[in-house]
Amino acid sequence: MNAVVHGVDAQAGAPDAAPLPAEARPGPLYQRLIDRIPGRSRPRTGDYRLTRRNVYMLPTRAGLLFAAVVLTMLVTAINYQLSLGYALTFLVASISIVGMLHTFRNLATLTLRAGRAEPVFAGQIAEFRLIARNETKLERYALSLNATGMAQPEFFDIAAGAEHFVAIALPARRRGWMQVPRLTLATTFPIGIWRAWSRWHPALRVLVYPQPETPAASLPARVATSGEGSARGQGHEDIAALRPYAAGDSPRLIAWKAIARTASDDLITKQFDGGDLGELSLDWSMLPASMDPEARLSRLTRWVIDADSAGVRYALALPGVQVPPDLGPAHRARCLEALATWGA
Repeated sequence: MNAVVHGVDAQAGAPDAAPLPAEARPGPLYQRLIDRIPGRSRPRTGDYRLTRRNVYMLPTRAGLLFAAVVLTMLVTAINYQLSLGYALTFLVASISIVGMLHTFRNLATLTLRAGRAEPVFAGQIAEFRLIARNETKLERYALSLNATGMAQPEFFDIAAGAEHFVAIALPARRRGWMQVPRLTLATTFPIGIWRAWSRWHPALRVLVYPQPETPAASLPARVATSGEGSARGQGHEDIAALRPYAAGDSPRLIAWKAIARTASDDLITKQFDGGDLGELSLDWSMLPASMDPEARLSRLTRWVIDADSAGVRYALALPGVQVPPDLGPAHRARCLEALATWGA
């Protein structure tokens, strides 16, 4: 069992993936020294098993107070030659040692595994899913998982021979790939005078899309796919008929006024006549020159979302990146990924 002899216990946090200046790095000095051990800080793939090599222990503030009380009892017993004082002092001290072993056992032999994370837009909260597996016959209590950026630690228990899914929420401030920071799994069970913890940096990341422009700008004119000229606006000028709503229809095509007139509970979709409505070209070079790159990405992101909602074929053109026209969830994800990772 590893032990670090230094200072008072604190709730150690995990630094972000980007380097921070020394004065801004979270966590106490002893934790930063541990993180500097070769191989401790780089992201790890696969399972991460907690053993005596990567589980550390220190007394908590309550533990330091407990040690001061035991020392006072010992000095008193020596000063007054109290046999029962010796017995009580050694009994209380032995309880603390047994508590240390139980605290270590509550964390050791657990196996940690990275789960998955769904893409989010900048400014939203990214949720990382992790798995903690307990292969022993002992239940694990009062475990906490913490990282820099979390509002509060995530507390959980793990039953014997079970897996537990833990979700941590972190703010996604910038577009691009966001690496999960180093995590701290800790426990003070059972008596709270010892703290066992381990640091884990899983190779888990989430894609952060650019923040969509608000309010949304109008979509550009469509380029006709047959004939000459362009189809202006949304291309929904001529209503040919009304039909029952079908799964996959865009919400923009629902005839709300017709539904209100008929007082029906069934949705009705507008069907348009006008031939080929054309496709959209979402082109970086067509945006105003006064817009900075991030503002352009924000507007293009909004256009991708709006075009997908309208069920329109669209292409995306960025400097060095060309996405051919298409539609559907896969095309939407491809375009948003291109916007998120552009210039990276």
